[in-house]
Amino acid sequence: MKHHNRNPRARGGRKRQPSRRDPLIGFEADVTIEQIGARGDGIAHVATPDGKSVLIYVDCVLPGDQVRVALRQKRGDGYGAEVVAEIARSSGYNTPRCAHFKECGGCALQHMNDDDYRTWKRDKALVAVQRAGIDPQDAKTLVGDVEISPPASRRRAGFSVHVGATGVFVGFHGRFSHTVLNVPDCAVLRPELMAFREAFVMFLEACPPEHARDIKEVFVTLTDSGLDVLIQASNDPDLDMRQDLAEFAEAQNIARLSWKTGDRPDEPVAARHLPVVRFEGVEVAIAPGGFLQATQDGEQALVAAIKSALADIAPKNVADLFCGVGSFTFSLALSGKRRSVTAVESDPRAVELLQYAVGQSGSPVKVVKRDLFRQPLVGDELSSFDLVVFDPPRAGALAQSETLAVDGPEWIIAVSCNPATFSRDMRVLRNGGYEITKVVPVDQFLWSSHLELFAILRRVSAG
Repeated sequence: MKHHNRNPRARGGRKRQPSRRDPLIGFEADVTIEQIGARGDGIAHVATPDGKSVLIYVDCVLPGDQVRVALRQKRGDGYGAEVVAEIARSSGYNTPRCAHFKECGGCALQHMNDDDYRTWKRDKALVAVQRAGIDPQDAKTLVGDVEISPPASRRRAGFSVHVGATGVFVGFHGRFSHTVLNVPDCAVLRPELMAFREAFVMFLEACPPEHARDIKEVFVTLTDSGLDVLIQASNDPDLDMRQDLAEFAEAQNIARLSWKTGDRPDEPVAARHLPVVRFEGVEVAIAPGGFLQATQDGEQALVAAIKSALADIAPKNVADLFCGVGSFTFSLALSGKRRSVTAVESDPRAVELLQYAVGQSGSPVKVVKRDLFRQPLVGDELSSFDLVVFDPPRAGALAQSETLAVDGPEWIIAVSCNPATFSRDMRVLRNGGYEITKVVPVDQFLWSSHLELFAILRRVSAG
């Protein structure tokens, strides 16, 4: 029976009201930039028409810059804003090294002079150490100079790909945008990666559009034996595409070219020779898209810091946690006096490749597959080590830090690519009786807000 007199609000709810547009979106004002925020953007305050003061975040500016801005979107406790006119630039302004700087979202601080940039990066390290509970004056003593990788040194990159009616785009997303920009003169990447990008654009332009459109991203790593390329796509390549890719790999002298469809495992399309990297003279193969330190300069800075620490600590048994394919493993085992190393990693392919390299080299290393987020080393498992080294992903090593705070050895070396989780993990360890004795900031992500931190800790009291 139909219910002609049914309350229209009994099911389906009330009519949805149209969303209100934020009246401040599009509002323009003249401002003076006050400081650079944690993400590398400028911070200022704007007086709104109703007399309130709102916080704004502005890209591509420096403290002291006078600019006219337009508010574009709500962002956290304030608004993201765009420069619509430059009134006066500060004395610290540098002409950006890259023509795409203002449009591309890859770099944040190309317009900052070198001295100010170095100071800003060291200040980020100081803040991270202070948030771990260290007195500001003590933090200045602990934190060393920043080891900065030079321009054109980054050896791995993920290029976004868009093929459409307006052409082929292989590059990076624009600032706060999903639009893919071509970046033919990136100032950060190794020249070999940029030469690949140019060649890949030409390859896609010659492909049938229906096949080229399937490609969404391409990850490129410069190894010691050549380029390793992984294509991420929405569909499998047909036989013609496979043949074209094999010829492209041959023409560009690519070590290995692999294809990955969706979430399925990658498969090699052209494997001309094995992509390898060398640690302490030991060759280690890498998996397609596998992790390496972003620059060789950054890797060498971290290894140098580890070797310096080993000379002072003189450990005999070391745990290398979140070891990957062994960026630090062989330095821990082979530099100076040989020492026993237990290398722990969760990625099964990295474990397999590291085990093979260990077997081939005869290094005193035991490789263990284990998820340290879910199953950290505990109690008696830690008792056999006199040094633990850990280098986790951006999420940090909270679970492992908690067990180390209770049962860890005298010495710990911590490497982190995220200052926020570094501070958290250091607080946990300090609460367990450790003290930070040294911090080395390592900048592998030039002109970005990212920073790597290397720290040495020593247990000074019972947990």
